[in-house]
Amino acid sequence: MNEYKKIYLIPFETTHIQHLYKWLNDEQAIRMVGRIPLTYEKVVQEVEKKRMNDDLILGIETNEQVLVGWVFLKDIDYAHGRASIGILLSSEARGQGYGQIAMEQMIDLGFKQLRLNKIYLTTRGLNEQAIALYKKIGFVTEGILRNHAYVEGKYVDTYFMGILASEWNR
Repeated sequence: MNEYKKIYLIPFETTHIQHLYKWLNDEQAIRMVGRIPLTYEKVVQEVEKKRMNDDLILGIETNEQVLVGWVFLKDIDYAHGRASIGILLSSEARGQGYGQIAMEQMIDLGFKQLRLNKIYLTTRGLNEQAIALYKKIGFVTEGILRNHAYVEGKYVDTYFMGILASEWNR
């Protein structure tokens, strides 16, 4: 990974939805998440639902002020100190280290600013690149939900992974 690569987490604005629509309907994104293509209106509804749930939604921007993805904390539960994290990058930005930087910044924000104790996620077992990244960041596989998702005509496992504030040393 290029040590000089910088990204910034910025507020996710309504004008960014046009980019999200493209990213969500990317062939690889659909396969890894295991869902069908979404209309623009449905993407708008999904963003509005996240806003209504008080999810923390941030855009991922490069040094060159190019929006390359979004990252979010959802199901934020302050009473129990936990939240779920999610990320999606544009197809052009994948494999360049942006995902790791954005995840680490969001995890840092969750633990240090929101005072969370645990951040967790789910991912498809077939998404080996993501699982390797999450382990590199410090996530631990807490469970495997067998045949939990239906992707491209077959059932696949879903990994449940988590990281605790006490394990976060950045």
